[in-house]
Amino acid sequence: MTRLNIGAGRTYIRGFANVDLSSRADVSLDLNVDRLPFDDDSVDLVFTYHALEHLDRYLFALGEIHRVLKHGCPLLVGVPYVTLTEYNLVNPYHRQNFNEHSFDFFDPDRLKGSAAEQDDILFTKIAHRLHYTDEYANKPAKDQEWARRHLFNVVSHIDFAVLTIKDPKAPLPGAELAPERMLALFDECLAACRPYEQPDTPTG
Repeated sequence: MTRLNIGAGRTYIRGFANVDLSSRADVSLDLNVDRLPFDDDSVDLVFTYHALEHLDRYLFALGEIHRVLKHGCPLLVGVPYVTLTEYNLVNPYHRQNFNEHSFDFFDPDRLKGSAAEQDDILFTKIAHRLHYTDEYANKPAKDQEWARRHLFNVVSHIDFAVLTIKDPKAPLPGAELAPERMLALFDECLAACRPYEQPDTPTG
């Protein structure tokens, strides 16, 4: 089984191929310009946590992730929520924004095609999970939804569990990848992240 931790940064996951610009990564490359050194349809799972928002060429990187993943295999993503002002919208290192509809633009049954895209990136969202800020975490769901739609700083970050589509006519996995199981798999990956012990190798 081949599993990737994309944009690993200061951490790694044992048993995964950890991919990052950092020299400490198992695979050191620039996700904005470099192709992933894996064959088409060869990867069983991709986990990426607070990395995709940093990419200038997000669609290129997402296309590479899609290329290497097998049909029906999961992409698990954690990113900041679009309306978080203090740590997202004003962060000079963030290039992309995300909310609960972000992966609908890659779903042929949702918004894929609405922007006259010319790529073949297809995913379908199985689940997303919103992390509310302290002020809204314990409010009723109806109040949370209203605040999320109308106010800033209601949600801090969001997790996605999506499945890769290579053939829109081919069936996708069933109960073993139900929303609860997919989010539990996300949590398992996050809990497995460990900090590197050695410093990054200076360049230049």
